[in-house]
This record gives sequence, C-alpha cells and structure tokens, in this order.
Amino acid sequence: MRKLHLLLILSLTFIAGADLNARTRGQNHSRMESCHNERMHHSDKAKNHRRHCRPTYFVDSNGAYFNGHAIKDASPSSFKILEDYYAKDSWNVYYRGKKVHDATSGSFHVVGDGYAKDSWNVYFCGHKIADASSGSFKILKDGYAKDSWNVYFDGKAVKDASPGSFRVLPDGYAKDTWNVYFDGMKIPGATSGNFKVMKDGYAKDSWNTYYMGRKVN
Repeated sequence: MRKLHLLLILSLTFIAGADLNARTRGQNHSRMESCHNERMHHSDKAKNHRRHCRPTYFVDSNGAYFNGHAIKDASPSSFKILEDYYAKDSWNVYYRGKKVHDATSGSFHVVGDGYAKDSWNVYFCGHKIADASSGSFKILKDGYAKDSWNVYFDGKAVKDASPGSFRVLPDGYAKDTWNVYFDGMKIPGATSGNFKVMKDGYAKDSWNTYYMGRKVN
C-alpha cells in the first residue's frame, strides 16, 4: 500500500514537471516569437523610414519641389537639379529647396563635398563662406578645401593653416610646414616634419602618439 502511494506521488510529480516544462517551453517560444515580431516590426519601420525619407527634388509643369514642399518662385521650365542638394533656375540658386542668397545662377556650379561657387563667392551647404576667393578656390578631400589665402574644413577657415604647403593625410589628419590638424583643428604640440598617420585613427611624431587628434597619455 505504501509502495502504491509512493508510485502515485512520483507519477503526479512527473506529470506536473512535464506540464511545467511544456508551459515554460511555450512561454519561451512565445517570448522568442514576440521578440522576432518586434524586431521585424522595427526593421519594417526602419525600412519604411528610409524609403520615405529620401529628400530630393522633383519638377513638373506646376512647379519645383524639394522633400514634398513646393519651392517658392522657382521656375519649372528652367529648373536644373545639381549635386549635393543644390539646384538652380534662370534667376535663383537653391540648397535643399531654400534660396541661396547672393548666389548668381548663370555662373553657379557645384565643386563637390558640399562646396559650390559662382564668379564672386564660395558656398558650403548653401551658406556663403566669408572672404573666400572664388577664382582660386578648390576642394581637396575629406571636407578640406583651400584658396590662395586660407584653408577650409567643412566651410570654416582653419586657423593658422598655410595653403601653399597644406596637404591632407588619411583619417581626418592634415598638415602644413608648421602644424598638424585633425578635422580642421590644430593639434597642440604635434610636430609636422615627422608626423605619420598609422591606422584606425592613430598617428605619431617623434615624441607622442595620437588618437583621433588627441595625444595618448
């Protein structure tokens, strides 16, 4: 009798354990399915975001548009779409659908990396660069550019940089005869003559190692 009672307890324990494992597996499966669906949902949202957020120009007989908005006073018959979000018609120049003040349409052209110029002025992302020389202006690479008097990074003059000896190095670094720069900022204490870029943001001169333009202590 005692054996029968013990067997009954063991059987009930086994059944309860099996049911618990099944419920646990079911819960885990449900959680995994929920996570999968959530990831898929976010992925679909990201895809939809990318698909619906592509700012671009469009022209038809009714007007010119940028990112779904009509461009005020634009002439569709003479409207030309340029590079780097620039455009122009016979009378005006536009950046991302907004009029670029003082820009001359007839001589305006894009030179690259967000820079553009006309016969008199230079522009970066639609904004005029003060005192930049259109005639001698040229882009270098990685956001750098120069004219006869200044070096520029992302449209701003690089302080103390010498355009005659300035050259762009890998990973955002640059140098002239006297100084070394990272993303347009002078690196204090870096020696230009023996400065070398290594890899992955690291560089060195005879005395120090640098990472992303900062001296490694």
